[in-house]
Amino acid sequence: MGWTLPIPEVAVSARPVLTPARLVTAGAVLAAVVALTLAPRAIAWPARTLVLDALDHLPPSWSALVFGAGADVALNVAFFVPLGAAVALLLPLRWAPASVALCALVSFAVEVLQAGIPGRVPDADDVLSNTIGAAIGTVVVIAMRVAARGGRAARR
Repeated sequence: MGWTLPIPEVAVSARPVLTPARLVTAGAVLAAVVALTLAPRAIAWPARTLVLDALDHLPPSWSALVFGAGADVALNVAFFVPLGAAVALLLPLRWAPASVALCALVSFAVEVLQAGIPGRVPDADDVLSNTIGAAIGTVVVIAMRVAARGGRAARR
């Protein structure tokens, strides 16, 4: 006999709805990404330090999981999860995977622009880490939307 993981009902429709809330959320997430990635190091570094200090309070087993590849990689992955999710919510379900490519382009543009910012060092590995984060956010949204679609079909 097996067990199943209950999937809670979520307020995510199978179809995108360009609501003001979704547009504002996506805009705010993009603004945060731009502000923190294109700000001079003197401005962005305190925010990074704040996050790392908060993560220092994780149990050791979680720290090993989160920082197994290094703090910078973990932060770069985590930083783009919300952007991938926000963009995926704006697209029709069949086009939601395109949010990964759009976020990869944003990350690439950030790295190119960082070349001209004092104290910032562009890194191709950051584009890969950011894209992985965007993919995670996108997969979560797709899974929630498919589950919402399946739940509606089952209720019919």
